[in-house]
Amino acid sequence: MLVMTTPATDLPAQQPTDGAILRVENLRTHFPVRGGGAVKAVDGVMFHVKRRCSLGLVGESGCGKSTLARTILRLIPATSGKVIFDGRDVLALPPKQMRRLRREMQIIFQDPIGSLNPRMNVESLVGEALGVHGLVNTRGERRKRVADLLTHVGLSPNDLRRYPHEFSGGQRQRIGIARALALKPKLIICDEPVSALDVSIQSQILNLLADLQDEFGLSYLFIAHNLAVVRHFCDEIAVMYLGKIVEQASAEELFSNPRHPYTQALLAAAPVPDPRARRDHLALPGEPPNPANPPTGCAFHPRCPIAIDCCRQETPNLKRHAAYPTDHIIACHRAIEADKSQV
Repeated sequence: MLVMTTPATDLPAQQPTDGAILRVENLRTHFPVRGGGAVKAVDGVMFHVKRRCSLGLVGESGCGKSTLARTILRLIPATSGKVIFDGRDVLALPPKQMRRLRREMQIIFQDPIGSLNPRMNVESLVGEALGVHGLVNTRGERRKRVADLLTHVGLSPNDLRRYPHEFSGGQRQRIGIARALALKPKLIICDEPVSALDVSIQSQILNLLADLQDEFGLSYLFIAHNLAVVRHFCDEIAVMYLGKIVEQASAEELFSNPRHPYTQALLAAAPVPDPRARRDHLALPGEPPNPANPPTGCAFHPRCPIAIDCCRQETPNLKRHAAYPTDHIIACHRAIEADKSQV
């Protein structure tokens, strides 16, 4: 059951003036297609990541999460917008300055097999960046640094000469984490780092990431499908649909009071530990629209159970509504609140 609540006033989303290590402002990544037009993979995204905190980014496959991550790191060129990292506009930096900045922004990929060169041993995989950035002078110094990193991620220094195929999936992901840590970054983008792992191994990797955050003061942008993971690992959560952020709030607030109908549907579809628990699922009709030909107005309106005429005509902006907490922002013409028994 969807319950309508009418906000007294709409207030602009409150972006803090300090305390954010990463700020994404109206970022767009469009891919031209033959014959005209473009695939709008990322279309006007705005959010921030606070220092020493974790922001979870969730949404269906194909909504633009991984493209957004790679655009932030300039692995994919942005169409427009700004990415402000630690006070510097990443997209405007010349190559030499960007090379230095890459030490402070790293990524952990989803596939621990595909992201590791099978022809390189662990010492080379983890230590390559140290040599590229001139942080070690000798091979012996590199070997010592890599051995220390392996110890930090729960592997043995005796693994230096082994190759990726000799490790389990969880161990390979630990190698990926050690590689991301090698340059002492401030921000790590985790692109579904546990989705390819067994459930029992997922908890070990998540605990490792949490321990490393405390030890090194890291900030995380954590991309995931598993809502249970982001609920317990992240401080804040942003929900993405068809290249846009539709809702963002603290983890506790988002799970207890989801306001956007898409967020409500995601939470209602998530499995619960007790199979006997009665839950009313919010079935969404149809499929996500084609990002090369998005609908007018709100991108979610073709599947939304409460869409009205203005939803089909006007694109909603992320806003804070007067009745909601200051950190809870929603892109919805009809700010709604689901019955808590569904979530």
